[in-house]
Amino acid sequence: MRSQNIAASTEFPSVADTVEPAALEARGITKSFHLGSSGLKSGRTLQAVRGVDLVVPKGKTVGVVGESGCGKSTLARILVGLDQPTTGTLRVLDEDLATASAPRRKDLLRRVQMVFQSPFTSLDPRMTIERSIREPLDVLRGKQTKKQKTARVHELMAQVGLPQEMATRYPAQLSGGQQQRVGLARSLAAGCEVIICDEPVSALDVSIQAQVINLLKDLQNELGVSYVFIAHNLSVVRTISDYVAVMYLGRIVESGPADSVFESPKHPYTKALLAAAPTPDPDIEARDRISLQGDLPSPLDVPTGCAFRTRCWKATEICGEKQPELANDLDPAHQFACFHPE
Repeated sequence: MRSQNIAASTEFPSVADTVEPAALEARGITKSFHLGSSGLKSGRTLQAVRGVDLVVPKGKTVGVVGESGCGKSTLARILVGLDQPTTGTLRVLDEDLATASAPRRKDLLRRVQMVFQSPFTSLDPRMTIERSIREPLDVLRGKQTKKQKTARVHELMAQVGLPQEMATRYPAQLSGGQQQRVGLARSLAAGCEVIICDEPVSALDVSIQAQVINLLKDLQNELGVSYVFIAHNLSVVRTISDYVAVMYLGRIVESGPADSVFESPKHPYTKALLAAAPTPDPDIEARDRISLQGDLPSPLDVPTGCAFRTRCWKATEICGEKQPELANDLDPAHQFACFHPE
């Protein structure tokens, strides 16, 4: 049993505070959306992300898991620069985006790209594959000649496993896996060092998922690119991730090295997620299933204290009074926010 301190602020230790240099670092990130008033009801505030710290070491993968509505995609949009955090700091290659000059900020954000869940809707159906991949080169590297850009496009296609003859095809003529490869090629064309993968394989068949995962690993080994990998499929997350962060209602409730989190989960929510993952043995699945009580609370009305207490079988009075801190005195690398860990 570890000693547990009470959180005095929203600043948590990061998921991967290591000696490795960071490609991307988020500290104390919050994101609130103010909803307009309607009739007799005054406006309300939706807290999508609540005090998240995340460090992505260079050449490593950080997996982010949690139920729908826990804030994963909002966090992804903040990390890639599509949304601005309400509070907190975001550093790319150890430079603070908030204090960087406008040209430098643009250059830093170019280093962080996103691969979306639906590969087809993320591509322009009127553009050929070659034009789609060349678009970042046209925007960011305008001084290159057309011949140089075409050569670079063909090089990128080879890197992601697309034959050159597909350059003249349109997205509708490609499979889901091939479309996702085009998305990866577009990210690499921008010269990125961090790719935010938001459910990148959930829309693909299992066999295609394995091919895309293997491609991501190969690109990481070859280019040293870092990933933030967001997914529901825990087996996929474990396969690709070096570190894992478990989110619940906008907060990270457990984080650490992937093997440690999966083999020795501490937070009840993490245990429930792992127990819900399907297994090939029905006897094991039936015996180890954990049934959570109730639905995920609304982010418009987050429970006091520990947000998970309304569904937790281990909740006590203190869980409703105070918010547990994300910490672990015995093993700082594997942290969890719970008053009653096992």
